[in-house]
Amino acid sequence: MTGKKRSIGIILTVLIFFMLYLIDRLGIIGVRLDVESLRALIEDGGMWSIVIFLFICTFRQLFFLPTTVVYISGGLIFGPFLGFIYSIFGHTVNLFFAYYVGGRFKESIRRFISVKYIEKLRQVKRQGSFKQLFAIRVTPGFPVDAISFGAGFVEMDLHLYLWASFLGAVPKIAVYSYLGQRLEDIFALETIIALGFLLVLALTPYLFKNGKEAL
Repeated sequence: MTGKKRSIGIILTVLIFFMLYLIDRLGIIGVRLDVESLRALIEDGGMWSIVIFLFICTFRQLFFLPTTVVYISGGLIFGPFLGFIYSIFGHTVNLFFAYYVGGRFKESIRRFISVKYIEKLRQVKRQGSFKQLFAIRVTPGFPVDAISFGAGFVEMDLHLYLWASFLGAVPKIAVYSYLGQRLEDIFALETIIALGFLLVLALTPYLFKNGKEAL
């Protein structure tokens, strides 16, 4: 019995440290100032706030804004439901934008994307593996823009890219939108549950047959 308790204690300790690492990796705590700045910018737009937010979502890379900041801001400004709707719409348009840029400006893109990601995307293209690309997309902390630009760079099938990227982003954006509402109470039970869900998503690739290869 003592041995079982000790094993449970070790597992819980590992999970706690992993969650703290995940919070740090995603920048949930340190992102607050950036979110507040973006919130002020968007809310100053008055009736144009939605348009401004969608524009930022669509061309997020031009403003050097990480997805975490943008989608948490959406939840903070518009609430978790509308924030999710606007964010997922802007994200989908951004997928087209990044794919086009990656395919159109290959020489410039080549300098900013790691070779290992290019090779992985070429493998996904050869295999036509929706599962593998979905596993990459659903994992928090994975380089979103490298995959988006890289997919255009390797000329991946557009339908495969869009569907896997869209569906992989849905759970993450839903959680980020919810966290926007809970940003001031980061250690509340509801917030911890949401972060726990991100932890589950982080482990998702290992549930797939080729999960380890995806990472």
